[in-house]
Amino acid sequence: KMGQQYYDDDDGGISDPMTAYISQASDINGQLVLLIFIAAILGLGKGGVPGFATVATALTVATAPMNIEGGLGYAVSLQVPILAMIDISAAGLHRTSIDWYTTRLLLPLSFLGMFLGQILDRYMTDALA
Repeated sequence: KMGQQYYDDDDGGISDPMTAYISQASDINGQLVLLIFIAAILGLGKGGVPGFATVATALTVATAPMNIEGGLGYAVSLQVPILAMIDISAAGLHRTSIDWYTTRLLLPLSFLGMFLGQILDRYMTDALA
């Protein structure tokens, strides 16, 4: 993003926000255990337990580090690969009953939405979210 700030990390070196978030999220004394718990709740929600996916998203947002610029975006972006794997698995399990007409209609529109989201992300901050 334009005007992104860099700051001193714990070792006194200069770190970018993404590296700082990854360091914090993967630390066993940091967020790792909580993120594993949230991933499990997300899987249950996508697997059919009503409301769990919403709870997982809310927990992700509530636990996003505010001391890192862009921390909210980094925290939510952790869900994307998890959701993708769950959706691919579900499509494989239900491949005989997929409505291919609707899938072919919606898939290009979802790619358009992702593209527009990337453009909008350049102009938004966590404070505007």
